[in-house]
Amino acid sequence: MLKNIGTACLVALTLWGLTRPARADDCKLGRIASIDFTESEDGSILFPVSIQGTQKMVMLDTGAEVSAVDPQVAADLHLTIHRIAEGYAFNGAGEPFTQMAVVHGLDIGQMHAEEVRLLVWPSRLSSDGNLAGTFGADFLHHYDIDIDFGSHKLGFFSQDHCPGKVVYWPATSVATIPIRVVKSGHIVMPVTLDSHSFDAMLDTGAPSHLSEGAAKSAFGLTADSPDMTRVNNFDLKTPVYRHAFKAMQLEGLTIANPTVYIWDDQTKDSMTQTPQLGSRISDADEQSGVTDMVVGVGELHHLHVYIAYKEQKLYVTAASPPPDAHEEAPATKGIQANSANR
Repeated sequence: MLKNIGTACLVALTLWGLTRPARADDCKLGRIASIDFTESEDGSILFPVSIQGTQKMVMLDTGAEVSAVDPQVAADLHLTIHRIAEGYAFNGAGEPFTQMAVVHGLDIGQMHAEEVRLLVWPSRLSSDGNLAGTFGADFLHHYDIDIDFGSHKLGFFSQDHCPGKVVYWPATSVATIPIRVVKSGHIVMPVTLDSHSFDAMLDTGAPSHLSEGAAKSAFGLTADSPDMTRVNNFDLKTPVYRHAFKAMQLEGLTIANPTVYIWDDQTKDSMTQTPQLGSRISDADEQSGVTDMVVGVGELHHLHVYIAYKEQKLYVTAASPPPDAHEEAPATKGIQANSANR
């Protein structure tokens, strides 16, 4: 797993693509860029960018508030580095961000920007050095983001379009999921996990996970439960466990047999939460979007997901068949995906 920014930061990425202004009666989508992406071993979405003329791979991370660059990449490319005060941002391992890099030329597909500011990650982002950075909510929320795991295509669209007119691909069933984009840029949505309702954050840079407190209060799960498996493949200071649930439901989308990780979320514990409301286990903090539950990339793997940030909706269908597949996609009941083997 790759580590994510944990608290708000005063440094913001400034990156603006060229968009096509839409007329009030123009419902056509304006695609700004279309990029082929690959998946890492843990399923994270990796796509190519050009940093000052050098091709690098970065991760699409809706769970990170601020975009960042790997420290060795920043040094190798001789990026201009400025120190920032400690205490504004930390990664998932609790390490503080202390530097900011200035990229003089950045290209993402057909988009170009200059003098882009990125945080410098406190430690290497990947053991093999192949991951150059993470692109988070400060960049992503300016666009509609289109992710098709079938064709492995990542699209950036203008937000100037008619509400609801976004499913441009063939689909027999569409789930429309309401979301809240909170001040941090995080995406929060209602989720039901084995009949228990949560406010959950959508995080394309992490696996699905649940806080230790929520796992105990909602499901009676503890470290000693017979169906809890301890795992050691996360760079966290506290123990992490894995549990297989029966179903995850998101407003018309049913994901069977989701695997959810249980850990003590130090970031959540350090932030003030709003009072519990309604029937949900916990409600997202309006500033940070920190929640007891995170829906991660593993549960998206069989889907086509269109994130309409401005409209505050997710449009989800079954993924397109792979480019070399000739058979039609299987029929869905609602929309279903199985992540048991992810």
